[in-house]
Amino acid sequence: MAAVPTPAHALRAQRVTLSNGADLLHNRASANPSVVLRAMVRAGASRETPDALGLASFTGAMLREGTEHIGKEALAEELDGLGAGLSVDVGYATSVLSIKCLSSDMARAMEILGELLRYPSFPAQELERQRGQLLTELKELDDNTRVVAERNWRQVAYPAGHRFGELPVGTGTSVAAFQRDQLESFFRAWYGPSQTSLIVVGDVDLDPTRELAERVLGDWRGARADPVAPSLPATPAPIAVERRVALAGKTQADVVLGTTTFDRRSPDYDALSFANHILGRIYFMGRFGEKVRDEQGLAYYAYSELSAGFGSGPWLVRAGVNPTNIERALESMRAELGRFQADGPTEEEQLDGVSSLLGSLPRQLETNEGMAGVLGEIELYDLGLDYLERYPDIIRALTRDQVTAAARAWLPPDRLVTAIAGP
Repeated sequence: MAAVPTPAHALRAQRVTLSNGADLLHNRASANPSVVLRAMVRAGASRETPDALGLASFTGAMLREGTEHIGKEALAEELDGLGAGLSVDVGYATSVLSIKCLSSDMARAMEILGELLRYPSFPAQELERQRGQLLTELKELDDNTRVVAERNWRQVAYPAGHRFGELPVGTGTSVAAFQRDQLESFFRAWYGPSQTSLIVVGDVDLDPTRELAERVLGDWRGARADPVAPSLPATPAPIAVERRVALAGKTQADVVLGTTTFDRRSPDYDALSFANHILGRIYFMGRFGEKVRDEQGLAYYAYSELSAGFGSGPWLVRAGVNPTNIERALESMRAELGRFQADGPTEEEQLDGVSSLLGSLPRQLETNEGMAGVLGEIELYDLGLDYLERYPDIIRALTRDQVTAAARAWLPPDRLVTAIAGP
């Protein structure tokens, strides 16, 4: 096997703690004169109550609609003038606010990020406009076979009331009912230094970055201190069951097949992640893509994904199929998984898997956004700032027997839930 470059040199992060307790992770990257400022706030969907699904997403969306000191239009104009991009992404565990700008504009970008984190105004007119937009998007999702299949899979695979049982966007009923004071209360409860990690990657040094962050955020207070993990508890593996949902006017069916697994920090994570790479990622979407789509022509696409986070994250096989091929596609996916569990990866697959995983890391770290994303995962799951230095040895040390054992232990056939949405 050819030598694989070790990517650790690209990520030499440092962590400091601000006077208010917020963590600052900094990585100097001088390849281009830009910087990514990212606030990872542990204020995701897991913080919601069962009767308020989608509250985190609605709150996150409203952060772009103006603050106590900068109106929505003024905010948009200033970001445009800086040539800066702003994004807000809400998942199960976190809400992430990111600004990308030139390093010469970092001071103002940090001030804007501080405004969004500390002083959103939740203007009534924009709240109703945002509600209408979210309701429209939810209606569109209700007509999307891929989304409907995943939503139903989650409802079957997770116990009632578990936040993984529904998508982070919530439901039309809940979004329609939210009041402004609910968004403000959620914001006050979870947006604060005790829940925030500030990640800065780019052509800037640590000392001025720390001084700037201290000036903008140092006197920020508030937010509850509850950790994320208990809000996404582990669950027993589901029993094998199938749910089918009919959608009028569709010509394609989408299939989701999978089960629940473990926490990202599980000792079995690397072995099962490697197994998933062979089954549904490597080459052109792994064995599932090769067999189900290419060789047998039973699917328009087929791949698998492992989404381990806190609690019992899902492992899913996804496929888009002609409705006449549903049964044969499912049979083929189950058979391919069974062959892997019986025999494990081939020697060639094991070698190629190592090369592929280690070779993809330098590409992830080519951009400041990529480095910020990797740093966020390291921080959220407490993997250690030396994680990338250790990662090549972790992957090279995996054996075929370990990979096979993980697939057998965590992907049992009698625990595979199936959801199908289509005509």
